[in-house]
Amino acid sequence: MIEAPVPRRVRQVTSPNVQLAWLSLAMFLGMTMWFSATAANGPIVAEFHLSTAQTAWLTMAVQGGFVVGTLVSAMLNLPDVINARRLFTFGCIAGAFANAALAVCRGPVSLISLRVVTGAALAWVYPPGMKVAAGWFERRRGAALGVLIGALTIGSAFPHLLAAMSAAVAWRVLVGPP
Repeated sequence: MIEAPVPRRVRQVTSPNVQLAWLSLAMFLGMTMWFSATAANGPIVAEFHLSTAQTAWLTMAVQGGFVVGTLVSAMLNLPDVINARRLFTFGCIAGAFANAALAVCRGPVSLISLRVVTGAALAWVYPPGMKVAAGWFERRRGAALGVLIGALTIGSAFPHLLAAMSAAVAWRVLVGPP
């Protein structure tokens, strides 16, 4: 009896440009978390009766978290130990959960703490995303990284656009699920 050959799985190769488009979309969506609470700063301050110092900490917490996340990532060599795509995915998911949790916060300490966690998670989004894109392009690497920087810049600004378009949008909608 002659057995028919088993067809090998053919791995579909997607062009780097298509991958860059998907990565840019993911970077855009991931980076919307950066300034989501800042865009909703007025209503958050009013609802929680934040002091001037607490308001400043609410804004600075993401940047501080990003620095801490970047330092931890560098000290543990995470982008070389963990696949950059997985690290990127984990950062997006962790940041999304931390950002969405703002909607159920009860006080300033939890608000600020969650913003620190969001910033730390974004340290696993931005640098690994750049590493992934740089690996796909030998030629035109600068253009590819420029596209990615554009996506993260627009993503960072997007919550401000939403806030400006409608003052009637509740701050919880800007930072998490409605």
